[in-house]
Amino acid sequence: MENPKFVDIDGIRTRYFEEGEGEPLVLFHGGNFGDSDNVDLANNWDRNWPWFAKSFHVYAPDKLGQGFTELPKTDDEYTMASVILHAYRFIQKMGLKKVHLVGHSRGGYLVTRLTLEHPELVSTVVIVDSSTTAPGENPGSQNERAKGRRAKLLADAPKPLLSKESIRWVTEAFSYSGEHVTDDWVDIRHQVGMLPKTVEAVGKMSKLFSTVLLPHLAQQKEETLRWIQEGRLKTPTLLAWGQNDPSGVISGGLALFDLLSASTERAQMHIFNQAGHYCYREHPKDFAQVVTSFIQGGSRS
Repeated sequence: MENPKFVDIDGIRTRYFEEGEGEPLVLFHGGNFGDSDNVDLANNWDRNWPWFAKSFHVYAPDKLGQGFTELPKTDDEYTMASVILHAYRFIQKMGLKKVHLVGHSRGGYLVTRLTLEHPELVSTVVIVDSSTTAPGENPGSQNERAKGRRAKLLADAPKPLLSKESIRWVTEAFSYSGEHVTDDWVDIRHQVGMLPKTVEAVGKMSKLFSTVLLPHLAQQKEETLRWIQEGRLKTPTLLAWGQNDPSGVISGGLALFDLLSASTERAQMHIFNQAGHYCYREHPKDFAQVVTSFIQGGSRS
């Protein structure tokens, strides 16, 4: 991924990548602003980028407050609703219509909610290892089982957090294999982790995570799952999951597929063996082929 661009989205300087020709495909990475133990950004897709650029006009933005995109303007905007609105405004700014959306982890929740709110905009949606979207507990939530599982995974993480050593260690802990954790990827995430705006967001989220982000997310997620149960998600939907994901466990993915398949006519699930939370990076060619095949197999007219 080369030659990043910047665009103003409602006063937020937003970084993104763009390449290729054809139908628009927009990739949304996971995580959220102020993560204290890891960094997610558009470069997460670098191992898939060449494959997608062969078939689509592909875009990958840094989500609100992540990567090199600026932070929300006010504390009240440290919510998933603000992230989703920023993503929608980005698509509008690019002049895109009938887009194909792919979202990983919290980005999977983003694309699901965006599709429900703006079904006329989306041709297909791909949800990747997103327990934020799945029924039940969320990683990072105040649910004791979820907190305990994440704490166990990160108990031995090197200090200080967000150092290169720690970023590599944490990513490998959430993966089946560390082969996809390249030096370039670690370096760019460490660079973001050292930015003043990242330090500011980590400090803010020490309070806002439990007082703003999680309460808003819990309320909106309940509504989102109810909308799916009511049959409002008509868009062709592919669920992709790593069999060995230690964070977004496969049982959550299967529960989400049960919900989707009951109300969405064209719903599919692909499970990648020997893959953790980053199944799209651990099997980049296969992932791109699965997604491309699903999109080209037919979308809602």
